Amino acid sequence: MVSVKDMTDLVYVYDAYITINKALFGDAVLLGFYEGNFGAISRIFNVIERNVIEELKKDDYKAAWEILDDTSISPEDRAKRLLGE
Repeated sequence: MVSVKDMTDLVYVYDAYITINKALFGDAVLLGFYEGNFGAISRIFNVIERNVIEELKKDDYKAAWEILDDTSISPEDRAKRLLGE
């Protein structure tokens, strides 16, 4: 499992990815890993999913994505929640 600091960095990258994605496409668009550089960056989702606590992996990671998408919570606090701290 990753450290809180590492997960916080991943959350910052996730936020930036979503912001840039919306700016480019008008809304968040999921691209395949093989779809250019922007698609390759979406691999951040896999890294986050592999490192969240087990209880957040249920229901196809729905709870984890709800935490990630709640930008009213700081990236560090979201990272802690994802890691169960």
